[in-house]
Amino acid sequence: MSKKDKRIILIAQCLINPYCRVHILGQNFPLSHELTNYLMSHKVGIIQYSCPETTAMGLMRNPQGRQQYDNEFFRAHCKKLLKVPMLMVNEFVKNGYRLTCFIGLENSPTCGIHWGKHKVNRYNTESPNPIDKSEPSDPKLMGIMAEILSEELHEAGISAPFLEFPTQSPPDSEVRKNFWQELEAAIEQP
Repeated sequence: MSKKDKRIILIAQCLINPYCRVHILGQNFPLSHELTNYLMSHKVGIIQYSCPETTAMGLMRNPQGRQQYDNEFFRAHCKKLLKVPMLMVNEFVKNGYRLTCFIGLENSPTCGIHWGKHKVNRYNTESPNPIDKSEPSDPKLMGIMAEILSEELHEAGISAPFLEFPTQSPPDSEVRKNFWQELEAAIEQP
């Protein structure tokens, strides 16, 4: 196996197992199929971490915003879930593999990369619904798990781009086409 072929990727679990997604958002098996086929055809090994929302709150949870997950208990839970995947990433890197990137999920309060301003619900807490029109000055935060993963990779001295799968964009959209171009660039980087 050449050095070029020694590639791994770290991804959010719901991109491989759509059943982990919040029940009312539905599952997207064609998306998972497309992504895994692409990675396998490019000989990229997949490391996934357990879904922090599912492991903390079960399958029948209600959708929430980032605000509800941003607490010490959930952050500790995320760090615990990342222990084994980070050991795996470190072991692969130590043995000459390259972490090509991390793929998170669009509009996920835990695994999203560009969490923007969201609507507030009747309880005065952030909802999972983005505002209708964002402003350039609106904050762009990572989801809680993505933020912690970024810190863990930085601490380990591992650099890799963070990509966000645009699940809310149609397959033929420019946003989706741009994602595939960014993924190809991350994977094919020497």
